Amino acid sequence: MRTILSDPDLEPPLLGKAVTAHIKSRGPEGFTCTVYDAGTGRAHDALLPRSVAHELSAGAAPPVPAPGDTVIALVEGVSDEGELMLSVTSHELVERLLTGFVGEILDGKVVIKAIARAAGTRTKIAVAPTAPGVDARRACVGPGATRVKGVESLLNRAFGSETLEIVEHSDDRATFLTNAMMPVEVADLLVEGAHAVVVVEPHQFSGDIGERSLNARLAGRLTGLSVQVVTPGTDLRPALDRLAAETA
Repeated sequence: MRTILSDPDLEPPLLGKAVTAHIKSRGPEGFTCTVYDAGTGRAHDALLPRSVAHELSAGAAPPVPAPGDTVIALVEGVSDEGELMLSVTSHELVERLLTGFVGEILDGKVVIKAIARAAGTRTKIAVAPTAPGVDARRACVGPGATRVKGVESLLNRAFGSETLEIVEHSDDRATFLTNAMMPVEVADLLVEGAHAVVVVEPHQFSGDIGERSLNARLAGRLTGLSVQVVTPGTDLRPALDRLAAETA
């Protein structure tokens, strides 16, 4: 299967492309790298800025590439000196990699509607079909989850354990948010304006899933909603009003 990383049409300056960056050294500004054009074999100087921001758990040390490592990065720009400027945290990097693995995206049968990413930890991707009979989520996950695991493998090269969750998009905001909250099962919810209160059962309400959880924050980013998770028995209307006041 051809992926974005082996696309023979890649040409300098490779802007907006996913590339393999070979770490050479590190300095005060970041990590100097070499990127090879897949089509011509030409080597390009590149910089991965030190300000790589991963959304990590408290106390976790940020990943630090070492000379000799290779990382998959997005070419975000080109300096005045012709040096490629790289990113490993951009949403576009995930989009480019997934497109390379999913033929249905390349063919236009599936579209990526939104991405919410905590780089290095977790990413949610909303997808939708453009043709009848196409299961967009299944196409992106792939047989035996091979496609989504392939993207994860590239993202995590020297950078940890980021997981990807493929979500079915819906024009109905309540349905979309329910999908986006997976793997948490939503027992009830109230959506109004830019805010939503979601009810989950107590056995799912934990540090990982609770009201301030990464799962809820990413679901909110994906759907464009400010989300609070509550336990059964909570009066949803006052909870929603409080949430709206807090985020005003």
